[in-house]
Amino acid sequence: MRKSQWNEEDIRLVLQRMPMVSDRRSKDEIYRQVRMMEKNKRIVPTLVSIAAACLFVVIGVSFYSSSLSTKEKNAEQKQEMSIAMRTGESAKKQNMMMQTDQADVISSRIITNGEAVVFGLPDASAQTVIPVSIPVSNEQIFRDKQIEAAKAQLTDQWGLDSRWFEGVTMSVSPERPNVWIIRIPKTHPVFSGGSANEVMFLSSVEETVRWMGGTSVQFFTGDQKGIDLPNTGHLESITIPQKKRAYYFYQLDDSHPLLLAPSLQEFATIEKALESMQNVTGDLFRPSISQQVHIASVQKQNDNLIVQFASNSSFADPATSQWMLEAILLTAKEFRFRYVTFTGGNVDHIGPYRFNEKIEVPVAPNPVPVH
Repeated sequence: MRKSQWNEEDIRLVLQRMPMVSDRRSKDEIYRQVRMMEKNKRIVPTLVSIAAACLFVVIGVSFYSSSLSTKEKNAEQKQEMSIAMRTGESAKKQNMMMQTDQADVISSRIITNGEAVVFGLPDASAQTVIPVSIPVSNEQIFRDKQIEAAKAQLTDQWGLDSRWFEGVTMSVSPERPNVWIIRIPKTHPVFSGGSANEVMFLSSVEETVRWMGGTSVQFFTGDQKGIDLPNTGHLESITIPQKKRAYYFYQLDDSHPLLLAPSLQEFATIEKALESMQNVTGDLFRPSISQQVHIASVQKQNDNLIVQFASNSSFADPATSQWMLEAILLTAKEFRFRYVTFTGGNVDHIGPYRFNEKIEVPVAPNPVPVH
């Protein structure tokens, strides 16, 4: 660092040459001014500290509010998620309950009251005839218009052949209520088919008239009495025999509904018929009484049939269990019983059928939904 060239004499001469400065303030005023300056020096850092503290508080409050807001939002989201989960679970439970309720409502395979028009229809393979029924008004059931209206309800939706009644008219003889008059058009396929078609057609007519209470049939081709079939020959009338048959399960495939079908053979006793309902084999029918169901005894009390199930019987499937009882009711009708009482089995009811109570045999089998 460069050394200064000034000495004391030089400094004194410079100070003498500077102008004089005068201050009119008193000593007290000068003292107060100095004190104020010192106080201001102390206040400024304090204000800065206070300002810094206030800024810190503001930042802290803002952070706390933001944190609180985030927590509240998280709590609200959790609450909404909880409500949604509870709502979903509730809806799921309600859906399960609805499914359970729907499972309890099983479509019956019999008509238990009222009146019905019954048609016997061949199955798709032309091996058997199965009766289906259409409910009608109780008044004047056998009027031609009612029968025609019921016939219009027949479709192939059940896996049966409904074409055999196309163009055919049916009516009750005005002179003899048990005699039915069947008129067939000349263009009907029975006149041009083989012997199997003739058998199916005649079996369909027989099953139909039997369920409608007729005992005989008179045939007409147009207005001419009798029909001339290629294999059977000339036929003017047939007698409707009374039969004692068992009822099995029939179903064309999974896309068609299950039906209750009468056996091809007859049985001497109701016990033999019930036994066959559990042991039938083949591709056409299925057993209508499960192997897990055991009949302990069958008793007859006048027109009431009492069927007692063993305590180790299982009725796990509601639908097939209900249809089993309906098949037994139809079988009992074949053997001229008016009522059936089910007992045992460690159950008090299956579907709508209560145990230990008389149940009237059905009016007709396999009701067809009316369009």
